Amino acid sequence: MQENERRGLPDGWIHDQAGWALLIESKVSASPDPDQIRRHLRMAERRGVTEAHLLWLTVTPVRHATGSNVTNRTWSDLYEWLTDSRRKSEWARRAAAYFEVAEVQADMKQQLKTGTLTRFTGIPFDADNPYSYSQAKRVLGLLRDRLAARADLRKQLGADESHPGRGAIKARKETTVWDFVALKDLRGSTNFTKHPHLTLGITESQLQAYVTIPNRIQSRVRTQMLGPTYDDFLGLIRECTRRLEKALVGTQGATPFFVVVHRRYASMAAIPVVDMRLAFDPRTAFRGRHGKGQPRYQPEWLMAAYEALRHRRSNLQFQIGATFSYGSCGAVRRAGIQELVAKAWIACRPLIEAGRERKAK
Repeated sequence: MQENERRGLPDGWIHDQAGWALLIESKVSASPDPDQIRRHLRMAERRGVTEAHLLWLTVTPVRHATGSNVTNRTWSDLYEWLTDSRRKSEWARRAAAYFEVAEVQADMKQQLKTGTLTRFTGIPFDADNPYSYSQAKRVLGLLRDRLAARADLRKQLGADESHPGRGAIKARKETTVWDFVALKDLRGSTNFTKHPHLTLGITESQLQAYVTIPNRIQSRVRTQMLGPTYDDFLGLIRECTRRLEKALVGTQGATPFFVVVHRRYASMAAIPVVDMRLAFDPRTAFRGRHGKGQPRYQPEWLMAAYEALRHRRSNLQFQIGATFSYGSCGAVRRAGIQELVAKAWIACRPLIEAGRERKAK
């Protein structure tokens, strides 16, 4: 075989005896090469193919024209097709699982410079598919990127799509992996611990979507959020809670939550030691709830959170948002869960605005 003909061989070739052929060329780490595609088609013509079509699989879409008989699809397009809920093929499931493993390995080896092999299709964990840190990290990245690009989060909360979030997340055998979507308040800063941000977490049992107010925010911002009195803070949380209820209505297994965490670090790179974690349904702070399954009135939880935050003497952050249980929330296993996450974040807009409305004089 001559050298130029050998270079013209595609990765796959399906044909019949009547002169029809489908050529397949795939790229992962290498850049797409239009000249290579043209060589494939010329080689097919020299071999007597009268109707040649070529499927070009790439990590990111190819923008330049390559001819009407060339179809470009991304690996994530193929992955989504394989994972379609209507597809019952065992081989499709196996191929999709291979993509997931391959992407984790490619990420670790830094072979994927841009783009992904897979696409967010929901959180895969349940009783039959237990939590895996590497898969949680993969799914988190896909979901976080989708959310960061949403126009509603950009317009209503000032989400900053250009901010990379945590960036590279170190691989550890932990039961939680998390990332965040920055708000414009960051002004390009990578030090997200000084600014409110939108936190996304995948744990062994649930998906978490919180607005996080970190320990190191400016005292002025914290004071504005807490308000002059407890009643002011209660009114703010009441409004966020009302909006969360509306955003989550009809979604089984989705629950509003308020969280206060007290932690310390042995060193800058160490995993934090949690000295206290107070997590409760903020609906417990308000009267007027009746019926089976409704949270009971217990205002002391929010009062305790307020007092701790008002008289903070330690590394203390708080969050409000929603959790989505793998065991009871079927929505987590569909791509549409991103809609509920976005709605939960937007529902907490009053808290974010409380730190923006009044500027220092």
